[in-house]
Amino acid sequence: MSNKISIDIYQILKMSGLKLEETINQSIQSKLNNEAIVKQFGTHSRVAAAVIKKLQNTVETVSIPLNFPTKNDVANATKINIQTEEKVDQIDEKVDELLIALKELKQLASKGGNQNG
Repeated sequence: MSNKISIDIYQILKMSGLKLEETINQSIQSKLNNEAIVKQFGTHSRVAAAVIKKLQNTVETVSIPLNFPTKNDVANATKINIQTEEKVDQIDEKVDELLIALKELKQLASKGGNQNG
């Protein structure tokens, strides 16, 4: 009998939990489907974007006399650094090719000198 009661309590608890979850989900969905709330968030995000843009412009302006790099300065320096690394790698590959060609030429020259002597 005790086992049956504990199973019934578990079932009641489980069903209550599922009903509560469904009620909460419906409440969230009804709030998310509210067009006024969506418009309000859209307005707030546009205002926030404008404030952020103005702040970025202010930082750009202030950075000049204070002589510190901005986010754009760092991004541009990073791009230049990456381009430089790529060019150095290309030059390194060409130097390796030239060294191999020079080694082959030396070997051919030494073979030619041995045949003439």
